[in-house]
Amino acid sequence: MKKAICLGLAILMVVCTCAGCGKDDQTQTEPQAVNIFELKDEKITAENVSPYEGIYLEYGDTEIVSGLCAMKFTNTSDQTISEAQIVFSDGTQELAFLLEMLPAGQSVIAAEQDQLSVAAEELNFVDSNITYLEAGLEKADCVKVTDNKGGTVKIENVTDEMLPLVRVFFRPADANGNPIGGPCKSVMVDGIEAGAAVETAAEGWDESCVVVTVLVINE
Repeated sequence: MKKAICLGLAILMVVCTCAGCGKDDQTQTEPQAVNIFELKDEKITAENVSPYEGIYLEYGDTEIVSGLCAMKFTNTSDQTISEAQIVFSDGTQELAFLLEMLPAGQSVIAAEQDQLSVAAEELNFVDSNITYLEAGLEKADCVKVTDNKGGTVKIENVTDEMLPLVRVFFRPADANGNPIGGPCKSVMVDGIEAGAAVETAAEGWDESCVVVTVLVINE
């Protein structure tokens, strides 16, 4: 269902560095005209930061790409977005973006999910479908997550209670510390005693990754 939006447009120049998580293939890109969209019904903003150059992280891919359409999404609501599908158009084609786990106030740079390039300087919002995380599941202050080298993390329970099921969501970051990639990676640990720490492998994790949020689930 298409939703009414209030669209604010500004023209500015930005420099966006996009890189893979812990990779040496870091490049810089200088976007041209930028559109800033306020999807007020959804309480999210989208900023066109095309063209994207670097490692393509959508769907878990790690290939080097260049010239792709990319947007910087910011969650301006007071809830965590669990999943969002947002579509824009450049007048000749639709450009789709998938987001997962974007907490209130956080931003992420996502490339177009089908590796499309933008064919025009200005984009138009088409549609969005956004769902929010159930309240009460996020408990980022209950654990401390540290890099344990070699693609592993240490997850420490800093509370005085046993945590039954802990799921840590994380993303790679570019050279400027900006989280990148619409889909969100995660690692799950079943049961951490009060004050205890667990070391576990985390696919896609290295020292440049950032923790997005932590869920504690009572089984």
